[in-house]
Amino acid sequence: TSLPELVVTSRAVLINAPDLAGGNIYGSVIFNLTIIALIDLLQGRGPLKARRKRSLILTALLSITIIIFSMFGILLALPYRVGWVGVDSIALVLVYFLGSGMITKLERKKIHVEPGTENEDTADKDRLKKKHRREMLYSLGIFAAASVVILLAGTSLTDTVDRISLETGLSSTLAGSLFAGVVTSLPELVSSVAAVRLGFVDMAIANVLGSNFFNILLLFFADLFYVKGLLFTNLSSQNLIVALMSILLTIVVLLSFIYPLRRDFLRMGLSSYII
Repeated sequence: TSLPELVVTSRAVLINAPDLAGGNIYGSVIFNLTIIALIDLLQGRGPLKARRKRSLILTALLSITIIIFSMFGILLALPYRVGWVGVDSIALVLVYFLGSGMITKLERKKIHVEPGTENEDTADKDRLKKKHRREMLYSLGIFAAASVVILLAGTSLTDTVDRISLETGLSSTLAGSLFAGVVTSLPELVSSVAAVRLGFVDMAIANVLGSNFFNILLLFFADLFYVKGLLFTNLSSQNLIVALMSILLTIVVLLSFIYPLRRDFLRMGLSSYII
């Protein structure tokens, strides 16, 4: 679900619009967090008061951490690089992979292997294997087709948003946050709503927070494709405002996990209204 952000961000730096890339990433993070308020509304069980799952709290903390690292990249604008990529972009990669390792380690502790049934017929097993194989191939085909559509649409979307910025006089950061950031977050919106309707509320929230954690890593890929210099030295300070807003909203979500309020109003908790 972060593929649109990757395509738009890469395309933005290729057409020499780094602020459009930054606005898209930080704008997507903010819009994704508003999806959590929608999840609260859709679940219909009051505020998100039972979401003390440690992996969700850890993912929220890591999202805040990687956003702070990216803000330091903009503030410090370090001239140091490895090859043609800035050290601040490489720091994001390190934070992401260390954080992903922590999440994976935490989740592995909870996995329980279900014992198999000894009396299963061999023919039934073969039929099930063939059925699962067909379903897997079908799913992979749909997945690949959707990815191709996103790749094509993302390129067109970036050029269109850049044109809107030029025609309206809006800054690239603002245009990226308002237009590209919202549109590229639609996959998170759709998948989260679908997950809630299936009863997988934790999956819906993890989808949002995990996407945010990954989205900031996309600044590394933007730096990788930006051939006219270091990305962070060319990002305007306007990106800091959007990044700070994303941190504040993530803190609200985090506090709602750690200190859940038991009261709700019109099917939503206080934290959702704040978001």
